[in-house]
Amino acid sequence: MERYLVQLRAEGAGPAIIIDPHTVVTAPWTAFKCQFGCGNFGKNHCCPPKAPDDTRTRAVLDSYTRGILFRVHHWGASAMAAACARTLFLDGFYKAIAFGSGPCKICQSCDPDGCRFPDKAIPSMEGCGIDVFATARAHGLEIHTLREKGEERNHFGLVLVD
Repeated sequence: MERYLVQLRAEGAGPAIIIDPHTVVTAPWTAFKCQFGCGNFGKNHCCPPKAPDDTRTRAVLDSYTRGILFRVHHWGASAMAAACARTLFLDGFYKAIAFGSGPCKICQSCDPDGCRFPDKAIPSMEGCGIDVFATARAHGLEIHTLREKGEERNHFGLVLVD
């Protein structure tokens, strides 16, 4: 797994760590935050209500024995997670899947009839019921809410692999 951690770190992840997916915190309230606080609710294939809910996500998490959790300070977490999962898949880890950060930004607007880039688009951690704050903190990673414009952002990605 070290090779994949090195790849993510070379792309700006700091840190990138191996975790037990059973330690990822899920909660039903995360979809509420999306529905009542994000303009992408219902407009994006990678976000609620189209994204898997916390119950389905928990079942998926519990079917894996390891994952890679990483943080970046730019909007590239989703693309990085997707690329890492693709590399893992091509290396024989056929179960590799990825979760990103925030709404999909591949297209300027989502096609209501279906995703134009299903090979690149991944759901957001929070949109799938993952409590990103609790999960990051449980693994000793710094995360905070932004209070002022210009503050350094925290974006997280998660890749499940077996």
